[in-house]
Amino acid sequence: MKIPPIYLFHPIAVHFPLALLSLGFILGLLAGTLRKKKNFEWIDAAVSWTLWLGTLGAWTAMGLGLLAEDKAPHVPPAWEVLADHKTRAFWTVGVFSVLSLWRLFRKQDKTWQIIFWAAALGLLLSTAYLGGRLVFDYGMGVVKVGWGG
Repeated sequence: MKIPPIYLFHPIAVHFPLALLSLGFILGLLAGTLRKKKNFEWIDAAVSWTLWLGTLGAWTAMGLGLLAEDKAPHVPPAWEVLADHKTRAFWTVGVFSVLSLWRLFRKQDKTWQIIFWAAALGLLLSTAYLGGRLVFDYGMGVVKVGWGG
């Protein structure tokens, strides 16, 4: 069996940061309440690890997306959406990277981190929405013959 080109893993990779960063945010919201209960000492570590692994996943998805950008069939009407998707991906990775470092070095600022995380999650979902538009509205990465062919 032939191994597919690495850039084809972008649609798979994007789901990991979406799941991990969303789950981490929800755990972060629940952490204050759960931390006080017996057997929930692990909650802070889980929030941190979902953030760090989700950020690593976002970097991976963005890297694969940059590779896919040059390989996917170009659809001229989608170029503006593609440019916006790419710009938001850079912002998303940057913001979650800052949040990850903040979480690593400033553990006591958890309330502000969750507020910042909510804004970052909005940016992530906006990036994902534009990626979905590229696939479902313009067929990027789906149609091999390209636009109009």
